Amino acid sequence: MNSKKFFSRAVIAGVAAAALVVTGATAASAAEGRDAGDGRKLEQPQTNGSLDTYFLLDGSTGAYIGETDANSDGWIDTAFAPSKNLVAVGNNNGTLGQAATYAAMDPAIVTGGDNSWDQLYVVLDDNISQGISNWSAWTVSAAIDRKAAAFTSLTLSGKTNGNPGIAAVLAAGGTYQHGLVFTKNNGQTVVGAIYRTVDITAGSTYRVSTTQYYTAPAFVPDFANYAATAGASAKLVGGSLALDATASNAGKTVDIWVEGEASAKHSGVVLNGSGKATLTSDVAADKKLAIVESNAVVAWVTTADVSVPTDATDAATKVIIASPDEGVRTVVIPTGAANANQTFRAYGWSTATDLGLITTDANGDATVDASALSYGDHTIALVDGAGDVVAWGTVTFSTVTETNTDLEVDVTVSGIFSLTGVAASVDLGDVKRGESTTASLGAFKVTDDRALLPGWTLTAATSPFVNAGAGNDQIAASALSIAPAIESGESTGLTIAGSPVAGSGVFAEGAANSSTLEAGTTFNANLTFAAPAAAKAGTYTSVLTLTLVSK
Repeated sequence: MNSKKFFSRAVIAGVAAAALVVTGATAASAAEGRDAGDGRKLEQPQTNGSLDTYFLLDGSTGAYIGETDANSDGWIDTAFAPSKNLVAVGNNNGTLGQAATYAAMDPAIVTGGDNSWDQLYVVLDDNISQGISNWSAWTVSAAIDRKAAAFTSLTLSGKTNGNPGIAAVLAAGGTYQHGLVFTKNNGQTVVGAIYRTVDITAGSTYRVSTTQYYTAPAFVPDFANYAATAGASAKLVGGSLALDATASNAGKTVDIWVEGEASAKHSGVVLNGSGKATLTSDVAADKKLAIVESNAVVAWVTTADVSVPTDATDAATKVIIASPDEGVRTVVIPTGAANANQTFRAYGWSTATDLGLITTDANGDATVDASALSYGDHTIALVDGAGDVVAWGTVTFSTVTETNTDLEVDVTVSGIFSLTGVAASVDLGDVKRGESTTASLGAFKVTDDRALLPGWTLTAATSPFVNAGAGNDQIAASALSIAPAIESGESTGLTIAGSPVAGSGVFAEGAANSSTLEAGTTFNANLTFAAPAAAKAGTYTSVLTLTLVSK
């Protein structure tokens, strides 16, 4: 056994305010929200968790504040002074200087229609759902129309209440929720809130998060409405999928979808003049298929197994196959003009051998590479999608005259089996809560030049990340994502983890009878640490152990 250890470090950037409460939803759960005003739909919820959002006007000029994000980092490029006079409105397509052309927000979206709220606040806090007693900075809004929050002032420095108060928050900086909070019971009960995320630079300016617009999901056939198409079929025979989408789909280029799969199994399949196609496929039997053209299902079918013939004996389909020259094992099988430009699967016997898919030419002749068959006498047949033999014949493959010379060579090995060059430590750098940082593990080498090559396994095991300066607070080892890579050297028979390892797992493997050669194979990995929202500020350390064992 070979083991190497190194220490890693991650520093969580702290702020004076309490830890940010993450209330957002993943993009996968986002739905189509209301119209933003310009014809686009909002994503609901926004990535910060708010079920709605507001748009910004310059309170002095009435100009709409655009949302240019040149860095694609999720923040509006413009940095605002805390005293900047900003106003919240409900749409993004009003007329310059004419505030009345902008819509007000509809509280019902975030209150679920609960019309019992009686006070509207403008709040800055890391979790504005906590209620007035816990807000960092707030003010009572002048807009208390019970049907709509109309043109509410969002000037950051205008907050007159809260603990620790706006002055302390601006001095400390950090990431907060900022928006309109609809309450009852004198602000103690939050009925709903419309907010954005703001990032305050300590003692300076702040930025506002961008709006997320809804994007419709990519096309996927609706198998819930599967209805078998009359006359259509999908037959499986010896690794071939023979499709018959009926003549109504002749000449179409289609994609083949399998129920339960996220993308098309086969793309760009061209159906012939009868609406048929034969292709190599590993799809299983009894699977529902959708045959799709331009995001529209043109046929529904279910796959069915067809038995592979064990030989060919029907005199009606027997043809003459000319024997090739000595040493050549490519033959031409004539099937007749009726089978021109058709795709079949070729088989050879004595022992049934799959010779692959063959497409006939304009004369119906199929050229078959039979090099998988040994020299001697064989039967070769072409089989259609139904498993029926279309044409068959016998052929003799003869070899050239051979003479034998005995050869001998001694293979020498070094006998080395080792894990070397692993870094003693890696600094993962600084990272904010809810964000990630990536560093390279550094190149190291596995050498397996043993005599019998039984194979090996290289595993990675990460201990929890511990912050000694924060009462030994721990972050789970799974916060570290390990993405292995082979950098150089012999790689035949070597595999690495197909997806990043979450903390611990198999890093790489060497199959039996594979060697790295005496020079060894060089590996590396990207280490990505994802800081949880609840992480404490300070230095976290962990130990990653790489272990090489023989199979």
